[in-house]
Amino acid sequence: MQQQFAYWREVVYEAFAALDPRSTGLGAGFSSSATIQRLGECNVAHITSAPQTVSRDFSHIRIDPQDRLFVNLQLRGEGYVRQGHRDARVGTGFFSVVDIARPYLLRFDGPFELLSIRIPRDRLMPLVSAPNALTARPIDGNRGIGRLAVQYMRALYEAGDELQPESLDDLHEHLCGHLCELIARASGDHRPLRSSQAEDMQTCNASFVRAVKAFASSSLDDPDLSVGNIARRFGVSVRYVHKAFTGEDTTAAAWIRGERLRHCAQDLANPADTRLVSAIAARWGFNDIPNFTKAFTTAFGSSPSRFRNLRR
Repeated sequence: MQQQFAYWREVVYEAFAALDPRSTGLGAGFSSSATIQRLGECNVAHITSAPQTVSRDFSHIRIDPQDRLFVNLQLRGEGYVRQGHRDARVGTGFFSVVDIARPYLLRFDGPFELLSIRIPRDRLMPLVSAPNALTARPIDGNRGIGRLAVQYMRALYEAGDELQPESLDDLHEHLCGHLCELIARASGDHRPLRSSQAEDMQTCNASFVRAVKAFASSSLDDPDLSVGNIARRFGVSVRYVHKAFTGEDTTAAAWIRGERLRHCAQDLANPADTRLVSAIAARWGFNDIPNFTKAFTTAFGSSPSRFRNLRR
C-alpha cells in the first residue's frame, strides 16, 4: 500500500499542484486513477479513488505558487471541502470551487469519483460579485443553470481527445470562457460584464445550445433522442430549448436530424463499411426506414442506396 500511495502522491503533484494527499482507508491496498485532458488554459481530470484527504498549505504554495482555481464535480460518493472560515459537504451531482492560491482541505470518507477542472483564477473571479464567497460551498448541478454547467464539464472531458491540437487554442479559450460564465451563473452571484441585458441573454443561450449539441452528438444512436428528452436532461422546458435555438439557422429537432443524416452519409460513402443501409440508419437513430429514405433523399438528392453506389 505504501508504494501504491507514494506513486499516487507523485501523480497528484505532477498533474495538479503541490498537494498533500493522505490515505484514510483501511486495508492492504490503495486504488486510485486520474485521466487528464489538457485544453489550453483548462485541464479536465477524471479521478476515481479510495478514501483520502487532500490538503494544500502555505508550504505548498511557497514551493508551487499558482493563480488558478479547481472546480470539483462530485460524480460519485461525497466529499467535504474547507477553505478559509467555510466548510461544506458536497454531495453527488454538486460541485465546488477552491482557490489554490490559498490553503484548503478536501476530505473523502469513502470511494469517490470526481471531475476536477483547473482554470485560471482571472477567468472566473471577475464574473462574480463576491469572489471570496464563491469558494468552499456546494453548487447544485442537478437542476437549472447548475445542471447546464455540469453537462458542459462532462462534454469538455468526453470531447477532450478531439480538442487536443494546438491549432484549436482559440477554441480552447472560448470553451474556458463559456464554462466560467456558466459556473458564475450557477453560483447565483453572477456579475454581468456587459451593459446590454439582451447581449447577456444571447451569451447564455449560446452556451446552452453548445451544451445541448455536445449532449445530442453523443446520443445520436438513441432513437428516443428528442427535444423533450433534451429538456428533461437539462431540467428545462421544451419551450426553453426551442427559444434557445431561435438564434440558430435551424431548430433543435432539425439539427439532430441533420447530424444523423450527415453521419449516415459518411458511412454510406465509406468503401470499408459493408453494412446494410438499414443497419447504418439504425446505428444513427433511424428506426423507420421509409422515413429515413425520404429524409435522406431530400437532404442529398438521391436515395441512400444510389448515394452509396455513386460514391464507391
